[in-house]
Parts: sequence; structure tokens; C-alpha cells
Amino acid sequence: MYDFDPSTYQPISPDVPVEEIAKNFQHPRTQTDGVGLRAVNRSEFTLLAPVIQPTGPAVFLERAEKACIEAPYWENRLGTVHDLRVALVDDGRQVLFCATYSDEFKPYVIDVIRFATPWIDYMFTDVAVGYPGLASDEAIGYITKHQVQAHVWYGGPNPEASPRDIAKGLAVASAFDGLLDAAQG
Repeated sequence: MYDFDPSTYQPISPDVPVEEIAKNFQHPRTQTDGVGLRAVNRSEFTLLAPVIQPTGPAVFLERAEKACIEAPYWENRLGTVHDLRVALVDDGRQVLFCATYSDEFKPYVIDVIRFATPWIDYMFTDVAVGYPGLASDEAIGYITKHQVQAHVWYGGPNPEASPRDIAKGLAVASAFDGLLDAAQG
């Protein structure tokens, strides 16, 4: 998608070696089955929907704390989400939903519908104009109507690792640290 040739590329700053840019470049491409960028095993999802006026912003803000408190529960059920942001933008006229996840677009959306419908509906019902609810037959149409592709996106370090891979690696490292501590103690 982006044309990057290390032999001719000129970095933004002359202090940055082209070799460093080349070493970390992730070769983003568009999704094969949906809107959004993908780099190795990570993808971005960005949705920008209009908000019901004048009541939608207040409803969203009233629900934001509970939605944030429960975010780890719902996102861990999916097991593919690296990060998520949901915010009112444009003086409360739009709601922005952005996520970075491991997987292709369709499996991600299917998992969101299967595992997180109550949570997503809590954030968007009576907030986003025309939001049909994730269990609705119109949900995919609503998503595709309001989804936009990022122009600048970085998939983070180790874009081949899923959240499950990262959690497993951390558990192994913790167990190994415990063995080392026991051996030294």
C-alpha cells in the first residue's frame, strides 16, 4: 500500500538513519475482507458514527465509566484486542471507536457480535444515530457504513503476536523468574 524503498527514502528528520526506518517498517496493506489497514497479524478498526442530538452525548458520558470498568472483561472474551478507544469527538457530534486487533476483519466482527454485544450495545444504543444493535441483521451494514480506514497507523511492536501469545509469554517468563528466585533462595 505504501511505497517504501530504502534506497531512495528520505526520512522526516535527517538525524534518523534510513536503516532504522527499514528495520521497523511494517508494510501496511488493506484488509482482504473489510475496511482498515493490516500489518503482519494486526489490524486496525476505526468507526466514526453520528451522535443523536441533543441527548446522545449525555447518555454516552453517563455510561462511559461503567463501559471502561467492564472493558477488560468484554475484550478478554474476544482475546484478540490489543487496544481500544471510544470517544466523543467533534463537540459530541460523533462517536469514535478505534481498535487494534489480531485477526482478519470478518472473524473479528463475528467475535465482537458473539462475545461483546451487551457491552457494545450499552455504549451505542441511544447514543449513535440509527444504531440497530449488534444482534440486528442491519449491524454489519451499519458498521460498514460508518467504518473508515486509518491513513496513519502503527501496529505496535511484535505485530505477529496476538494478545493470547503475549499473555502466554508473560506467564512463562513469570514462572521462569519464580524458578530462578527459588533456585537462588
